[in-house]
Amino acid sequence: MGPAAAEGGETPVTVVDSPLRRYLEAARQPDAEQADGGPDARPGGFDELAAPDGTPRSAWGALVDDLARATGDLATARREVARMLEDDNVTYTPTPASTRSVADAEAGAPPANAPLEQPRPWRLDPIPLVLHDREWATLEAGVVQRAELLDAVLADLYGARRLLARGQIPPSVVLDHEEYLRPVVGADSVVDQRLFMTAADLGRDASGAWKVISDRTQAPSGAGYAMQNRRVISRVLPDIYHAAQLHRLTPFFQAMRVALVESAPSTVEDPRVVVLSPGTHSETAFDQAFVASLLGYPLLEGSDLLVREGRVWMRVLGRLEQVDVILRRVDSTWMDALELRGGSRLGVTGLLECVRQGTVSVVNTIGSGVLESPALLPFLPDLCERLLGEPLRLPSVDTWWCGDPDGLAYVRDHLDELVVRAVNRGAGRSVVGAALSREQRARLLARIEAAPHRFVGQEVLPLSSAPTVPETAPDTDGGLVRRNVVLRSFAVRSGTSYTAMLGGLARTNDEHAPDRGALVTAPDGGVAKDVWVVSSEPVTTSRSATTRGRADEGSAVLPGSASAAMVPRVLSDLYWFGRYAERAEDLLRLVLASRTVSLETDADVRPGRALVVLLHAVTHLSTTYPGFFALPDETVARRAAVLPELRSLMLDRRRPGSLAQSLQALQNTAQGVRDQLSEDVWMVLADMDRALQTLRGLESDQGLHLIEAGERVLSGLLALSGIATENMVRDPGWLLLDAGRGLERAMQVVGLLRATLVESYGPDVDRTVLEAALTSSESIVTFRRRYRGRSGVPAVLELLVLDASNPRSVAFQLQRMQNDLRAVPSTSPTARPLRLLDALAEQVRLADPVALGVLGAPEDGAGSGVPARREALEAFCTDLHSGLRDLSTAVRDHYHEPPPTQQSLPRQQALHAESRS
Repeated sequence: MGPAAAEGGETPVTVVDSPLRRYLEAARQPDAEQADGGPDARPGGFDELAAPDGTPRSAWGALVDDLARATGDLATARREVARMLEDDNVTYTPTPASTRSVADAEAGAPPANAPLEQPRPWRLDPIPLVLHDREWATLEAGVVQRAELLDAVLADLYGARRLLARGQIPPSVVLDHEEYLRPVVGADSVVDQRLFMTAADLGRDASGAWKVISDRTQAPSGAGYAMQNRRVISRVLPDIYHAAQLHRLTPFFQAMRVALVESAPSTVEDPRVVVLSPGTHSETAFDQAFVASLLGYPLLEGSDLLVREGRVWMRVLGRLEQVDVILRRVDSTWMDALELRGGSRLGVTGLLECVRQGTVSVVNTIGSGVLESPALLPFLPDLCERLLGEPLRLPSVDTWWCGDPDGLAYVRDHLDELVVRAVNRGAGRSVVGAALSREQRARLLARIEAAPHRFVGQEVLPLSSAPTVPETAPDTDGGLVRRNVVLRSFAVRSGTSYTAMLGGLARTNDEHAPDRGALVTAPDGGVAKDVWVVSSEPVTTSRSATTRGRADEGSAVLPGSASAAMVPRVLSDLYWFGRYAERAEDLLRLVLASRTVSLETDADVRPGRALVVLLHAVTHLSTTYPGFFALPDETVARRAAVLPELRSLMLDRRRPGSLAQSLQALQNTAQGVRDQLSEDVWMVLADMDRALQTLRGLESDQGLHLIEAGERVLSGLLALSGIATENMVRDPGWLLLDAGRGLERAMQVVGLLRATLVESYGPDVDRTVLEAALTSSESIVTFRRRYRGRSGVPAVLELLVLDASNPRSVAFQLQRMQNDLRAVPSTSPTARPLRLLDALAEQVRLADPVALGVLGAPEDGAGSGVPARREALEAFCTDLHSGLRDLSTAVRDHYHEPPPTQQSLPRQQALHAESRS
């Protein structure tokens, strides 16, 4: 592609006074850095918005005025984007190795047991990257041709290997690469399997021409993020989005779905397709779950699959279902613990043999990661001529492979002018030579000299810049900053060629960010931009149906198999989703009821008072010992210690049993079954998290904001319950979720009764405690209406234990669980969970609330300062709680079916390795 200076303003555009106008004005200043007042400006560099004369490039056209108005308040636009991303729980999780550079890989490698990073919010700039479809047509042709070339190279490397035999690719480029998998070489089913999907990371040179920085063929990520970016920006800028002649992203995903079906073995008529994920701790876990949900295919992990009789099967409750196509997001070397990486639990043991036999298709092809080697880049122009019979349309950045003596000499002499990359991704991230310290430089050169074929040097692209809203508060002089742009473009197999996404994933980086050091890109992935490919003519692609009133795309894909709702891991996650939601709700209700009693009793924390009884109950139910049992003896100190303990219960995620810990566990289990849940779930979870974040920032709060935050979180938990009730299909997953809620509620009610009613400190205290217990059980209104002439423990027990019509009672929960579990397919009427439920229901039915409410001898009563005890009630609650715990174990054993632990077989592995050598 030639210089893009011709993309300058074809038609003068009058821009309203805005940060965009000031950005354009700064671009035509003779000294842009001085005019812009910061190091972000790069005089003479290509700018995506501003032509050299300061006019908008033609792709932006009339959009400039509209964008100027819509993004006039940059801080508001940025906050709105961040809020929507938070509502959808869009995250990115850097790995511990994300800061390890190729210059420090050996000296500064993270330990093998380095803690996993926490998911970080995905960051998106409100201003899109806009490209004209005339320019895109040329870029698209280059991306498609590159995919065809890489496909041909891959087929030869694992097939005839003529390129290696003839020296057209030096053997050490391929044979020493960690992703060139010898067990795959020569397998007909692998050679015949075409490269399913590719991605290319692109940047502009100083003239504005696009160059490929790197190819992604392992398991390309980012397509889901690109669609999510589009959804968010279409909601933040709805008028502009609908007015623009904008190409949509939905056709790409429709093509992906068709290509997955066509990838199945030829003997399969109705293929079952699954998406294989490393799990929720993966860097791009959101992207994987989003794509699976968008395509309508189940998102599985390695433990959800097994090999039997030469085929791959999905574990479904009570049976196995054959899998025909696996869209993998697990790196090749982890896909089979038997033949590739021993001990891996991310893949499927024995998978490679199934691939050889042609009973399953794995895309991208196992071993395709070898094409990501930057050492291949210098050879692609010649390979394109030989394999495709045409010149390479989309050039790569100038690359010098150090395995070539001339290349090594050039890299050694020009290190300060190059980017240094390792051939294998596991050897560390790329670095800018000029940014290395003396020690890093010496260490890197020593590594290169020791194994030169494992490194390359590349030209430093100046990269284009684009207007970006800073993540800090915008200044009053301009508000926008220039940031470098890298574009990831995607192509998916389509018939005999490839279809490119009309857009992509753009990322901006601040080259002066303090956390970058010598790294080429920031460890956290930078800030994303939506990519708009616009046309001068109306785009005929029809808009898809909207979801929740959003002007989004991607909802027109047909749903996949419902069998995913019966995968044991999915059932387990949904079951625990229900339990964690109920646990958080019940604890929060008790905390709020205790806080109300504290206000009514003027925080009377003397031993034997109602507030202390309730605070002890909070500790018992949350199991956050010693908790309120460790209050100081002195009254003033006791009173002062209550609020900090309540705040800890609400906010400390690292404290087992706390509300924050339950909510974190709730979010983690939801992430594991994202493709099974409504999008509304994430909006609710985000709002609850914001409530706790607000409370966390109010360290001087005296309790008012604690109550407000608690009520806001409680509203969110009630909303989750409503979503589960009204929005979810009554499939096995929902049945286990509902059973989990019922079991947890029964256990919480029994625990509450044991903690509040077993001991009696006198009528006044008992009355307050009973009312608080009923309030926290959401039964106080029913109790007052039904038992006007009665009060006391027997009436409470009748309502909260025996009354099968009360949705808060134990009897109701037992009946609820019986109905749920009996409706789960493959559940025998004599299954142990149902037998235990029958026994528990009978135990509750025979209970006598009057006998359970009898106190001990009067001499042990409140008058002596020692509480009277209801020993029969204590024994009943203990037995019932023990039975419920047994039921929990039985449900786990019957429905979750954890797979057997893999055992290493060193001798067999050694023999296998020897036979392959």
